[in-house]
Amino acid sequence: MSALTRASPAACTRSQRISHIAQHPYCSRAATAALIGQRQRRHHAEASEGGGGAPLGLIIECDGALVDAHVEGHRVAFNRAFTEIGHDCTSWNAAVFYDLMRLGDGTGEGLIAAYYGIAGWPMMLASSERGMFLKKVHALKVGILREMTAKGEVPLRTGAAAFLDDALADGAQIAVVAATASVPEDGLVSSAMMNLGPNRAFQLRVVSMGAGSGSVAFGGEGGDGAAAPPPGGSQSGDELPGASFETQVAAAQAKAKGQAAREFVRVYNLQQASGLGVQVDPKMMAAAERAGLITPQFMSALATTLGTGLSSTMVVGGGHTILEAGKSAGLLSLAIPPSVAKRGGFAAADAMFDGYGAGGGLTWRKAKLLLEKKQRLEGGATA
Repeated sequence: MSALTRASPAACTRSQRISHIAQHPYCSRAATAALIGQRQRRHHAEASEGGGGAPLGLIIECDGALVDAHVEGHRVAFNRAFTEIGHDCTSWNAAVFYDLMRLGDGTGEGLIAAYYGIAGWPMMLASSERGMFLKKVHALKVGILREMTAKGEVPLRTGAAAFLDDALADGAQIAVVAATASVPEDGLVSSAMMNLGPNRAFQLRVVSMGAGSGSVAFGGEGGDGAAAPPPGGSQSGDELPGASFETQVAAAQAKAKGQAAREFVRVYNLQQASGLGVQVDPKMMAAAERAGLITPQFMSALATTLGTGLSSTMVVGGGHTILEAGKSAGLLSLAIPPSVAKRGGFAAADAMFDGYGAGGGLTWRKAKLLLEKKQRLEGGATA
């Protein structure tokens, strides 16, 4: 038994009591939040005293950069749905799936219709029954995908966990943008967090772009859904106003100087400490509007909530929309295209990589070097 375990609560220091409570299997949310805030405030202070300056920020897209949502998620679920209805000969490989995405109307049913429009409809299916057939197959696919994600069967992209490990070890503040190529109910981000494991997942902040959700802090340094305040910030104060998150983001960026920006971060983090995060106006989160929500203002505000400056934050994405918004906000924009995505669709990227790891892949060291180069160029242009 350790000395800390043997000591009575009265004999412990305040920090020992917080650590003791947080380690207990039935620890309270408030005690854990206090511990997280204490640790992160100490991290910011140590970085400042050690000359390291502000921490680096990383915004990473879940559906494209953490997992290959289309190839390893949607495509596999469609193929299993075809097997369930007895169409074993229908199996889409990655190249076929991306071709169908370009030919379809952007919906799951449209994808199926595009395929049968080329391959030919089943002979025993009357024309009047095609609509019902599409709905049936798509409903099966949705259910299968959710079963897959509940079991963690949609794998992380190779090297993604190691990349995050290096970033976390370097003290980076990390946000994951989820539901850019899915809906929250599909559970792709939950599957990704499951595969990352609790030691990583509880250090990430997740912002979901899907219907009726908002931003969910999976943690902050081993946490319980609490986000630390920025350096010099506070966790006490008023509740969030009733305006939607997007409105608050725009307002915060319009006043992105001094106390106005700090106040936005303080209030945002106060809500994060509840463990549920900001509740976004559901009307804003319709699937057709999701891409329009990933704006430069949104990316800028997200960097602000991480406590990192725009020049010290990078975005890693597998889709054009988030990379373009990050680039326009002044962030370093790094593309990790899915396996067979169009290579020409990433004009906004500062650099593009063939996955993660040595060779042609992205590593945390390469990302930092690119960020330092960008900072030097911007510093020279300002001078």
